[in-house]
Amino acid sequence: VSTQSTGGQIMAVELLISLWRQEEEAMGVKRDDNNIMIDPGCPLQGIEQQQSEVSAHALSSTPTLAILDVGDNMRAKIYAMLYRIGFDKLPPLPAKDQITLTLIENYLDFKVGEVWEEIVAELVVDNITPIRSDRDALQEVQQIIAAKSEAVKRHQLEILEGEQSAEEEEEQACYQQIRSNFKQWEQQNASRINFISKTSDYETLQMFKQRQSTLAEKSRQDPPSSAGTVEHNTLLRMLTTTVHSGRHINIPLSETPRPTGGITSPHKILPAISPRSR
Repeated sequence: VSTQSTGGQIMAVELLISLWRQEEEAMGVKRDDNNIMIDPGCPLQGIEQQQSEVSAHALSSTPTLAILDVGDNMRAKIYAMLYRIGFDKLPPLPAKDQITLTLIENYLDFKVGEVWEEIVAELVVDNITPIRSDRDALQEVQQIIAAKSEAVKRHQLEILEGEQSAEEEEEQACYQQIRSNFKQWEQQNASRINFISKTSDYETLQMFKQRQSTLAEKSRQDPPSSAGTVEHNTLLRMLTTTVHSGRHINIPLSETPRPTGGITSPHKILPAISPRSR
């Protein structure tokens, strides 16, 4: 799914992630320049929620800020839409969007952690001491949420490092292409200089010619041994023809009176000349 904007066509997923960042920026959620969480202890809390304190009056009259936050902004709706689409079925996204998507994917776990933190704070305000089993359960929940936040932050850093590594590899490939092009230019320039030297300086021409002759001699194979073989001369002495001779020679006759009797021919057929008679 895609949508049209003033900057061109973007995917609906990118639009939802952009809206999430705008909501967090308006709330004052702590993020760095790469949108990585700064405080894993408060992965979703804005300035208002961090500065608030749980009071005894709020326990029975109004919902807590963690619950009110669900309806005060669009983050819960954005999470519900992406959850419905499926986080594992989303198209490839830039590293910046992947970092934000990691937060959105764990929104429900972080929100549950906020609720548990408020429960602990409410018990302290009301001077209620949980029994040992409940206290152990609360501590275990807090440890799980803290470990989850640390894991999400590590994953965000890994995405950022992967993007930086890909950019460095692309940069090195670009430099390698530049070096290859420069080396090719140097070879072409050296070839051009050699050609100019050979055509403008006679001594240089003779030197290259001698080098070419030496390389040609080294590249030739040694002739096979002729011991025990008989070499026949392919050239005939006193040969005055310039074409290959066959078994017969046709000689045109001049216009003379034809003899009577028998079959006459304008050409006289002579027997083949034996090599010995030559």
